[in-house]
Amino acid sequence: MAKAIPKRLQKEPLIESLWEIRFSSEVSCVAELLPGLLYKEFVNEFPTIEILPSSTVPQQWRTEDQFRYLPTVRMTGLPYTIQVGEHVVSLSCGRPYSGWDIFGEKIKKLAKILKETNLITKPERYSIKCIDILPLDGTPSITPLELLISLAGKDIASDPVFLRTEQKEDDLLHIVQIICPAQVQLMDGDQTSGIFVDIDTIYNDSTDHFWQNLTEQLQKVHDANKRIFFELLKNETITTLKPEY
Repeated sequence: MAKAIPKRLQKEPLIESLWEIRFSSEVSCVAELLPGLLYKEFVNEFPTIEILPSSTVPQQWRTEDQFRYLPTVRMTGLPYTIQVGEHVVSLSCGRPYSGWDIFGEKIKKLAKILKETNLITKPERYSIKCIDILPLDGTPSITPLELLISLAGKDIASDPVFLRTEQKEDDLLHIVQIICPAQVQLMDGDQTSGIFVDIDTIYNDSTDHFWQNLTEQLQKVHDANKRIFFELLKNETITTLKPEY
C-alpha cells in the first residue's frame, strides 16, 4: 500500500529547495546579458547582486563539461537566491521554506521571464532538488531511513555512509545522495548536523514544447521528488517530524 504523504511537517528538515534549468543558446555571452535583464525584473525581490569567482573562467572554456553549468552571478533576496551561468539558471529557497505553493509560483514567474528574453534558444532540461537534514538522536546511524546496507556480510548502519544512487522512473531521473553523519552550513551562516538527504529529480525535455511542458510538468516533478523523500523515511521517523495530513 502506498505511503500517505504529509502536506507539511511541523519540524521541517528541509534546508534548501532548488529549481534549475539547463540550456544551450544561439546567443553568445548569456551569462553577461541575462543578469541585467533579470535584475530589472526582480530588483525589489532580489536587491543584492554579486559576481561569483567562477566568472573569471574564460568565455571559450565555458562550454567544457567541468565549467558548462557553473553559475557566475548570484542575486539574493533571502530566503531566495537566483544564480545565472552561461548555460544554467537556478532559483533556490532556503530556510525558512516558503512552501511549494509560493515557491512554485516564483519558479513559473522566473520561467516566463526567461522565455521572454529569447536568450534561452535551446532549453534542455530542468530539475527540482531538495536537501534535507534529518536530526540524529544519539549515535549517528541510517536506521531512521528505509535503507539496508551491509558490507561483506557486516551491517554498517552505524558506520559513516556516503551513498549516491540513480533511479529511473518513466521520464524522470531521481539522483539520491545520503551522507551520515553530515554537518552543513546554512545560507544564514548557522550550522546544522544530522543525516544529509539530497534528492534531485530531473526531467529531460528538448522538444519545441519545452516551455508549455514545463508549466504542465512542474507539479509532477515536485510531487515525485516529495514522494521519493517520504518513501525513504520510516514511519516512526515521519512521526518525529510532526506531520500534518
